[in-house]
Amino acid sequence: MERFIFLDFDGVLSTGRYQRELQARGETLRDALGPRFDPQAVDALRMLLKRSGAQLVITSSWRTAGLATMRNLWHSRSLPGEVVGITSFYLFGAYCSSPQEEPFMGFTPGCRGLEIAEWLTRHAEPDASYVILDDEEDFLLQQASRLVRINPETGLTPTDARKAMVVLY
Repeated sequence: MERFIFLDFDGVLSTGRYQRELQARGETLRDALGPRFDPQAVDALRMLLKRSGAQLVITSSWRTAGLATMRNLWHSRSLPGEVVGITSFYLFGAYCSSPQEEPFMGFTPGCRGLEIAEWLTRHAEPDASYVILDDEEDFLLQQASRLVRINPETGLTPTDARKAMVVLY
C-alpha cells in the first residue's frame, strides 16, 4: 500500500525554539535555501519515514519554487526520505471585507485540503494511506482524522511521529 506524508515546513521543521537557539548562539538563521531546519524535528521525521516507508509530498508555501528546487533542498541539506511531489498552489483572487471597501489587489492562499485532495486524485492509488503534518488547520473536514497538528514552537516531535504512524496504519 502506498503511504504519503504531506509536509509543511514552517512550524514543522523550522521551529520557533530552534530559531531562538541559533540567534542566542549568534549563528545564522538561514542558509542560501531559507530558514534552517531544527535537527530534532528532522530526526523525528527521519524516524517516521524509516518506520513507515512513506514518501513525501511538500505542501509548504516553499513549494512555489517548484519540485526541482524542493528536491535540491532535500539533497543539499541531506534530509531523510524522498520528495515525490508537491501539491498545486491554489490562489483566490481579489477580495474585500465590506461592500464599501476597495478590493485587496493581491492574492490569498487557497485551501491546502483541496490541494491535497487534488494531488491524491491525480497521483495516488485509491487505497493510499496518508498523514498531514502541519501547524495550521486549513484542511477539509474529511481530512481531520489524517491531520497531526504540530506545535510551531517545538516542531515535529517523536510523539507527533508516533501519532502519524497510527494514522498511516
